Amino acid sequence: MKFSTLDDFVARAEARLDPVRGEERLSEGGDLDFVDRDQATRLRAAAVLIPIIPRPAGPTALLTQRPDTMASHPGQVAFPGGKVEDHDADTAEAALREASEEVGVNPEKVELVARSAPYITGTAYRITPVIGLLPSDFVARPDPSEVADVFETPLDFLFDTRNHRTGRAIYKGQERQYIEMPWQGFRIWGVTAGIINILHQNLYGPNSGEEG
Repeated sequence: MKFSTLDDFVARAEARLDPVRGEERLSEGGDLDFVDRDQATRLRAAAVLIPIIPRPAGPTALLTQRPDTMASHPGQVAFPGGKVEDHDADTAEAALREASEEVGVNPEKVELVARSAPYITGTAYRITPVIGLLPSDFVARPDPSEVADVFETPLDFLFDTRNHRTGRAIYKGQERQYIEMPWQGFRIWGVTAGIINILHQNLYGPNSGEEG
């Protein structure tokens, strides 16, 4: 199965993912095998917003490209997000705060839908993706100190496995397989592609509860 309509996407997310707030039911994914044993006991909490925009031509996901000067994942494509701070009530609040700071999202105008499976990075972050619907006329206002570029990718592209290319690389002395989704000159890969792939599996994969 693959993406069909935004209404279907939202219905699947509400039924098959975790609620925005409350108990976590989904299994963690990501690169836990590449995290040092000591780090694995003290993963740092982070959150990203998966901002969905219902454009007239079809729904898109808003993505950013990190500046090359960033200490963590420089130059990579990412969803707006960052560390969960002590003053954040939860991961949803952290995701909204970061999206506001990075690309000008107004938290009061975001319709939160669900939380996707937490993703463990090789740099020892435990990222909680939070799905939110933005207004159809949203215009990004990126902060140049945190965002080098901002762009949108159609959901029917991101959730079509024909666009998911696999590759292999050496990371921390071990071979690992990764997924990338090239889109109009942007390389969606690494953690972001991993988050998208896990979300696709939970919503449309063979173990998502969909028959046929």
